[in-house]
Amino acid sequence: MRDTEYLNSFKEELTGYIGTIDLDHAYIHDGIAFTSIIDTGSISAAYDIAFTTPTVASGKYIHWRPTGITSSANYVQFTLYEGDTYTAGTAVTPINRNRLSSGTTAMQSFVKNANVTPSGTIIDIGGIGTSGNPRAISGGGASANEELVLKQNTSYVLTLVPAGATVCTAKLF
Repeated sequence: MRDTEYLNSFKEELTGYIGTIDLDHAYIHDGIAFTSIIDTGSISAAYDIAFTTPTVASGKYIHWRPTGITSSANYVQFTLYEGDTYTAGTAVTPINRNRLSSGTTAMQSFVKNANVTPSGTIIDIGGIGTSGNPRAISGGGASANEELVLKQNTSYVLTLVPAGATVCTAKLF
């Protein structure tokens, strides 16, 4: 194959230009990217979202990178703890971001409103929303630079602590 034929094979059909996509986009197309959307409802005290990463035997690693956490009315501090145990709560099964794929995740469900007293190692902390801009969103494209690769077969708790009554939505990728 000549060089021009090889390069032409990468042309995007609509524009005719050579196209590239980032790895997240490729993972979506491959059917191996998953999202959980967690709506807290109205909260005015700490709210815990817990999960356990896949086992070592699965060969899967979870990359912590929330794509968005919103607050409807007040500042909310979020803290990610590693190594906590939790009980109860409501399971939220991650969905495949490629809606044409039948692939499933090795990740267990997220558990919203879990029963936990966070005491593990803090591995991420931040805040969203303010009185001047309560609908501020964390995450987004820049979040790839803040990603954490989580330990396998380990429990984690994301705690949201609002300064006052608010509704939070967490979109975890």
